[in-house]
Amino acid sequence: MTVRFTLTKPYSGFADLMSTSVGWVVSPAAEDLGTHAVGTGPFEFVEYKSGDYVRMQAFDGYWGDAPALEEIEFRWSPESSVLAMAVQADEADVVNPLPPIFAQTVAANPELTLIDQPGAFVFWVSLNVQLEPLDQQKVRQALNFATDREALVEALLRGYGTPANSPLAPTNPAWDESLNPYPYDPEKARSLLEEAGLSDGFSMSVAVQEPEAQIAEALQAMWSEIGVDLEVRRLESGVWSEAAFNDPEAKAADNLGAVIASWSSGSSNADLQFRPLYTTESWAPTGANLGFYSSDELDRLVSEAAATMDEDARNALYVDAQKLVNQDAPHVLLYSTRDLAAAKANVEGLWMKPGGVLMVEDASISE
Repeated sequence: MTVRFTLTKPYSGFADLMSTSVGWVVSPAAEDLGTHAVGTGPFEFVEYKSGDYVRMQAFDGYWGDAPALEEIEFRWSPESSVLAMAVQADEADVVNPLPPIFAQTVAANPELTLIDQPGAFVFWVSLNVQLEPLDQQKVRQALNFATDREALVEALLRGYGTPANSPLAPTNPAWDESLNPYPYDPEKARSLLEEAGLSDGFSMSVAVQEPEAQIAEALQAMWSEIGVDLEVRRLESGVWSEAAFNDPEAKAADNLGAVIASWSSGSSNADLQFRPLYTTESWAPTGANLGFYSSDELDRLVSEAAATMDEDARNALYVDAQKLVNQDAPHVLLYSTRDLAAAKANVEGLWMKPGGVLMVEDASISE
C-alpha cells in the first residue's frame, strides 16, 4: 500500500500540492468529468442541470465513515441578493460565498450562523511594466501610494478583509505581517510622479470584469487626485480573459496598461502564489504574469525557496521575495478577502478551506 513519487528535483511544496485538486487521481475509465463527476468521496454524482443545480447522494461504497446527510443539492445564481435571501427565506440551508454587504444582517439573525474566516484570495492590479510610463518603477510606486487600501476594505468589503501588504494572503505561513510598504500617501505619490517627469500626470487604461467594476471606479477616483486619468474598460468574462492573457505585443497594440484580477492558490504553498504571478517563465499567455514583470533575483528566490525543505529557512526566502515584489511594484496590491458563508443555525459540522471551498463531508442538520 505504498506509493512512491520520484521527482526530477527537490520541491518543498509537493505534499501540499498533493492535498489540492492538482493531486487528485482521476480514473482512466471516467468520461465527461465536466458534467459527470467521478470520485471516491462520501457523496456520488446523481444529476446535473446546466445553470440550475448539481445533485449528489451519499456514496454506499465510501471508504470512510458514512456521511450524516443522505443528499446534497448545489444551486447557484448570478445575483448576490438572491443568494443572500435564499438562506433567510428558508430556501437554502447554506449560502456560499456570502457577499460582505449581507454579513451583518446574517450575524444579527439568531436563526442563522455567519461563517467568517481569513481567506486566501488576494486582489490586485497587474501593471503592464512593458508599457510607458508604467515601465518606470517610480510610476508604479506612485500608484501604490495613491491607493487607500483601508478605504477599499471598508467600502467594498464592509470591513471583511485585510489591506494587502504583500503578494501573500494572511493565511499563508510565509506572510509577513510587519510589512507596510505603501501607506496611503498622495503627496508621496505626486512627488514620485514629478521625479519620473510626469508632474502633470498621465493617462492609462485598465481591463475589468463587471464584478470588480467597483474596484476600478474607486481607483479611478483615488488616482485622479494625483493626476492619473484611468480609463475603465468593462469587459464580459470571455473578452476580459482574452485581453488579460494577451502577449506583450497584443497589449501594446491595444494600449492596455493594467488588469484587475485576484488569485488564490487554494493552498499554503507560497510557490503557487509567486511562481504563476511573478516569475519570468509565467509571462502571459502561458502563465498569469499578466504585466510581464521580470526579475532575475525574484526568479532565484522563488526557485531556491521551492527547493528548501527547512520551513523557517524557506519562509525567510519568501519574506525576501515579498519585499522585492513590494519594491519593484509590478502590481498595485489591494486587499485579501475574508471567506464568508451563511448557514441555518441547525447546520453543524460545516467548514471551509482558505479560499472559500465548502467542505460538507461532516455536515449534518439537527432537528
